[in-house]
Amino acid sequence: MLSLRVCLCMVLLSVSVRGYKYSHNNWSMSGADVVSAVEGASAVLPCTFTHPPTDLVPSGTVIWFREKPGGKKPVFRCSYPGSGRSGCDTTTLKTGGGRFGFVGNLRQRDASIMVQRLNRSDGGRYWCRVELNIDNFQTPVLTNLSVRAPGESVSVMTGTKGASVTLPCEFTRPPQSLTAHTVTWMRKDPYRHIVTFRRYENGSWAAENGVTRYELVGDPERGNISIRIKQLSVEDSHSYLCLAEFRKKSHDYSFYRGQVTPPFIYVFQSEIQLQVRLGQKPLTHSAGYGEGFGSWGGGVK
Repeated sequence: MLSLRVCLCMVLLSVSVRGYKYSHNNWSMSGADVVSAVEGASAVLPCTFTHPPTDLVPSGTVIWFREKPGGKKPVFRCSYPGSGRSGCDTTTLKTGGGRFGFVGNLRQRDASIMVQRLNRSDGGRYWCRVELNIDNFQTPVLTNLSVRAPGESVSVMTGTKGASVTLPCEFTRPPQSLTAHTVTWMRKDPYRHIVTFRRYENGSWAAENGVTRYELVGDPERGNISIRIKQLSVEDSHSYLCLAEFRKKSHDYSFYRGQVTPPFIYVFQSEIQLQVRLGQKPLTHSAGYGEGFGSWGGGVK
């Protein structure tokens, strides 16, 4: 059995997210209550928004702040032109050694960012703000980023062009009061959505938009969201992130300032690297799992 071992800073990611949605004056913003990530890996801080109807072409700025003693400090900023290529497609603020990068899509009102090469000092509370020619908006709910000590590493997966390969993604299943809702896989750099699987009322899972090259082979309810990629190409060589979304039942929803807040949990688990080779049989592999979640919904450590 041959496996390629890599350091934690390249491969292991474990993130739990409990989501919020806040609305006011025809604005809304959704994000994460808690993001718990492994030191040396990456963490996505989600932020999506809507704005009031307008005849204007929106333009302005997206800013992410971090709460600091005595006030707040900007850690990311990018421009939002009204037409053409958005500055947020390419621009990152160099705060933190250039580790804060934009992974959203402002044309879809997504202002999410990724923090790479996490260290313990990155732990803290963050929030997203949009300043547009329409108006300005930010949520009063902050995102707690908790950076945890490293766990064990996993293998680099190796496949052969034209064949199939399974990318493993396992985690400690959260409490039974939470139900697996969606599973999403993404490429890390450049950040790009690959496939989302959705759970239906009969308990079956299917890929959205009729995608067939990616197959969910794990059982999300058992903490396994591994996928199989078919008909590999050299272009599939990449680093991948997997994300499982668990939601509470409707009667567990909470209220915030009169707003119904549907709490849900994301689990980012395993930052996996795939290498596709030419003219060789697929190599067997092993992977280290077990980066569990300890305390769900915990605060910043």
